[in-house]
This record gives sequence, structure tokens and C-alpha cells, in this order.
Amino acid sequence: MNVTAANGNMIETRLRLLGATKIEKVSGVLYFVKFELDNHLEVSYAYNVNAKDKYFLQRIKPYPIPEGLFSDEEQVVEFIRRDIEKFKNAQRSTNFMNFVELVRIMNGVSRDMESLFLNYNVDKVDLERLISEFTEVQKTIKESKEHSTHVVLTNVEIQE
Repeated sequence: MNVTAANGNMIETRLRLLGATKIEKVSGVLYFVKFELDNHLEVSYAYNVNAKDKYFLQRIKPYPIPEGLFSDEEQVVEFIRRDIEKFKNAQRSTNFMNFVELVRIMNGVSRDMESLFLNYNVDKVDLERLISEFTEVQKTIKESKEHSTHVVLTNVEIQE
């Protein structure tokens, strides 16, 4: 038994002691992919292949966001190709760094909301206020889409 397998067994035992009802060992493989675009912008991804040969893809940089489950590696490659194309285009915008910062802030807000939900007994009035304010943010995003020009890109060959 190697060190990784021993660590996995130790974690599994501890999770069972915590009350885990099902632990499934998956023979997945984890991959990290990194792209360096202009102006030192790094766009990176992680994906793993699970026991059912499905690919779970997540963008890591410039901000983390799960991208979903794909049925084959061609879909993963095509998604990344289009995503890189979009980042190359978006990077030309004078608002690019502000947008990246905004997404990072929103990711932080998501973590803060989870912490609030799981660690505090929040007053109903505060919760209703948060719902109202975030509903307004969603409305502002929708309105911004409606009066902004939609970007349509042609296929750009990406060097492998």
C-alpha cells in the first residue's frame, strides 16, 4: 500500500466516524491546464475524469468557477478553446480588470453568504434585506445585458 492509498483509507475511516453514509472510491484522474495570454494573464483549468468517464471542468484563474460535466475530452477541449477565445477578446476591453475584480468580489460574497448561513442565526429582517439587495444586483446585470452589445466571435485557432 502506498502513502496515497494509506491517506485515503485514513480519511475514509474518519469520514465514516463522522457519519458518512456512502463513500465511493472513484478512479478519477486530475489534470491542470494553464494558458498564458497577453499582458501576463493566466487562464487555468482543472478537470478530472471520473469512474463513469465523465469530465468535470472548473476554471481556476483568473477567477474560480465550475464549468460543468462533459461527456468526452473533445467537449472539454472545445469548451476551453472557446473560453480562451472569449478571454483574449475580453482582455482588450478597458474594463477587463474591473470585471475580473468584480467577479472575485462576488465569489467572496458567495463564501461570506455560506459562512453567514452555516455559522449564524440571521435575523429574518436582515435576510430579507439581503434577498432584496441581491435581487437588485441580478436585475442590474439583466439590464446591463439588455443595453450592451453582445460579443460574437469567430473561431480562432489556438496553439496547442
